[in-house]
Amino acid sequence: MTMELKNATAFEEKRARSVSIAEAVDCHHHAVDEIEYSCAGIQGKYSGEINQEGKPHGNGSFVRDNDGTPFTYIGTWKDGERVGNGGYYKNGRLLGNVVWD
Repeated sequence: MTMELKNATAFEEKRARSVSIAEAVDCHHHAVDEIEYSCAGIQGKYSGEINQEGKPHGNGSFVRDNDGTPFTYIGTWKDGERVGNGGYYKNGRLLGNVVWD
């Protein structure tokens, strides 16, 4: 198993645990596709699960423009904030993993 594959597998295992934590918080999720959203003051489009207030909650992705190239965050959300494990992608390539408190 290559180091890259090991890292990806470990990341997905951690992400699955984060997803179960977010799901335990609120079971009333609805899914949306590409709604305008501001994350940490940055405008972009969010796709994924939302809570009853319309905030990202559960699994989702946030895509923003980066000089004409989409820059994507995929991870777990709770009440509009990034939580647990997530990853940043550009051109379909993982740039790095992040763990939010």
